[in-house]
Amino acid sequence: MLKDKIAIITGGSRGIGAAIAEKLASLGANIAVLFAGNSEAAQQVCHKCSETYGVKAVSYRCNVGDFHETKQTVAAAKAEFGSIDILVNNAGITRDGLVALMKESDFDDVISTNLKGAFNMIRHCAPIFIRNHTGKIINITSVTGIMGN
Repeated sequence: MLKDKIAIITGGSRGIGAAIAEKLASLGANIAVLFAGNSEAAQQVCHKCSETYGVKAVSYRCNVGDFHETKQTVAAAKAEFGSIDILVNNAGITRDGLVALMKESDFDDVISTNLKGAFNMIRHCAPIFIRNHTGKIINITSVTGIMGN
C-alpha cells in the first residue's frame, strides 16, 4: 500500500500516465499530475483520483524540458503535499518521420521532452529523496526507445 505517499507523474493527464495516476491513487498515494497542454484532462484525472479513492490530487502545467519550470513545479508540489516520495517520468512525445526530412526543431522537442525532461525531474526530486533517505524513480519509455519507427 502507498497510503500517504506522494507521487508525481509527468504526462499524467492521459493515456498511460492517467492510468498510472489512477492506479497509484487506488493504492492510497496522493497524486501530482503534470501535464503540458490539456488542463481539462488533467483536472479530470485529479477529480477521478480524489472522488474514487479519497486521495489528494493536484494538477500542474509544466514543460518538463524546461529546467527552471520543473524546479518551480517540484517546489510547488513539495509545498502543496509536504514531500515527494515517488517520481514517475512518463511524459513523452513523438515526431516520427524520415530523418532526411525531419525538422531540427522536431528533433529538439523530442530530446527536450523525452530525455531532458527525465533528467530535469530527477535532478529536482533527488535532493528531496536524499533528505528523506527514501524515494522511488520510475522512468517509462516507449517501444520506439528500443526500435525506431
